[in-house]
Amino acid sequence: MGSHDGDAGSVVGDDPLLPLVLAVLEHYGYACTLISADEVEVSRPDRADVNPYRIRLTNLRQWTAREPRDQWPALVSDFLGSLIAATEADLNDGALDLDDYASVRSLLRMRLYAEDIDDELDLVCRAVAPGLCEVVVIDKPTTLMVLTAEIAKEWPVDWDELFRVARENVRSDGPLDAHVQPVGGTRLASLYGDTAYVTGHALWVGDYPVTGPYGALLAVPTQSVVHAAPLEGAAVPDAINKLIGLAWTEYRQGPRSVQPHIYRWHEGELSLAGTVEQSADSSLTVQITPEFQDCLEELIRD
Repeated sequence: MGSHDGDAGSVVGDDPLLPLVLAVLEHYGYACTLISADEVEVSRPDRADVNPYRIRLTNLRQWTAREPRDQWPALVSDFLGSLIAATEADLNDGALDLDDYASVRSLLRMRLYAEDIDDELDLVCRAVAPGLCEVVVIDKPTTLMVLTAEIAKEWPVDWDELFRVARENVRSDGPLDAHVQPVGGTRLASLYGDTAYVTGHALWVGDYPVTGPYGALLAVPTQSVVHAAPLEGAAVPDAINKLIGLAWTEYRQGPRSVQPHIYRWHEGELSLAGTVEQSADSSLTVQITPEFQDCLEELIRD
C-alpha cells in the first residue's frame, strides 16, 4: 500500500478531486507526495529502479469540471490508469536506445506549448512567437516523451537539425482535417486530426484554405485544435471577435491548454497579434500589438 505525505491535509483541504487521485495512485502501489493542488510526485517503493516522477493534474481538473461529481471516480481512474499503463510500458521496454540518434530520428516530432513549459526542465525548445514555444518530442510507442538537452547533447547533430527533422516528420504524417464555416463576411477553419501534433500545423497554415493577402489570423487554445481565418477584406473584425471567443473558451475548458491569445501567420512565421485576458467583471480585454495594428491599417487602406 502506498502512502502520502503527512502534510497532505493542508493541500487537500476541501478539494474533492485530490482524495480520489491519491486513492487511485495508492491502489496501483504508488507512494504519493503532494507538491501542490495540481501536482503530485509518485514513486514505487517496490521498484528501486524507478525514479520518482511528477504527475500534473491540470488536464484532469479540466476534464472533471465538465462532468457531474458522481462521474469523477471513473474519470480519475481512467485518466491515471492510462497514464500509469503507458509509464509502466515505457519502463519495461528497453528496445529504444536514446543514445542512438539513428534509431530515434524517425520518432522525432514537434508541438507548440506555452512558453513557460521550459521553466523546470531543460528541453530542446525555442520560441516561435511571444507566449509560444516549439518543443521537440520523441513519439514513443505508448507515450510522448519531451526531448531534454541532456539526451540531445550526445547526438551528432545540432538543435537546428533536430527542429528541422521534427517538423519534417510531423508534416510527412499528413495534413489535418479542416472544418470551414462562414463567419460574417469571411470564413473560419478549425484544423484537427487524430494526432498528438495538431499544434505544429500552426506553422504551415498556408497549406490550408485559410490564408489571405496578409496571411491568416489564428489561435492555438489547446493541443487538439488550431483555429484560423484569412486576413482579408472588411470582415477581419468578425474573424478577430470569433477567434477571441473561441480561443478563450477552449483555453479555459481545456484539456491540454496552450494559449488564449491570437496570432498572425504570414509567410511561414508567427507573430503575436493580440493578448487576451479576463477583467474583474469577467469581460475579455484584448491588447492588439503595435505590429498587428500596422497590419490592420495597411489592410484597410488596400
